[in-house]
Amino acid sequence: MFKHALVTTDGSPLSQVAIAHVPQVVDPTGSVTILQVIDDPARVVAKTSAGFEFAMSNAIGLNVVDEIVAGERLAADVNLGAARRRLQAAGLKNVEVAVLQGIPGEVIVSEALRLHADVVVMATHGRGGLRRTVLGSVTDHVVRHLPGVPVLLVHPPHEAELAVEA
Repeated sequence: MFKHALVTTDGSPLSQVAIAHVPQVVDPTGSVTILQVIDDPARVVAKTSAGFEFAMSNAIGLNVVDEIVAGERLAADVNLGAARRRLQAAGLKNVEVAVLQGIPGEVIVSEALRLHADVVVMATHGRGGLRRTVLGSVTDHVVRHLPGVPVLLVHPPHEAELAVEA
């Protein structure tokens, strides 16, 4: 069993499936850090149809960006609280949570190294080929850029996959 797991979540039903596996792989005396990565303001601006120029030239645009990030943080706090309670109810006592901003794959790798995690647990859609190329893959980035740390990828059962796709 592992002593310190970094568990990633995005609040989706798929990530909840991965959280359910954590008590099976982490020693009850070990520790767990549950991480949710949210957008930073620059990424929110880049993803908006209005674009960077609008947000930078319009104070209302900046307020909207701040509201989006604050909303993501609030949703992450609620999600992480529920995940923490779930793991504690399963017998894990040392459960911490973290909300960080940035590009998810990069943040996960950095945090796993900073925490000296001995395993990363995360969900995956299991996309391959063109779908992964077009949509990107956080799990792919983590697996390729996290040297020496096992990554437990949890594939969704059919029902969870349908809920996520809907």
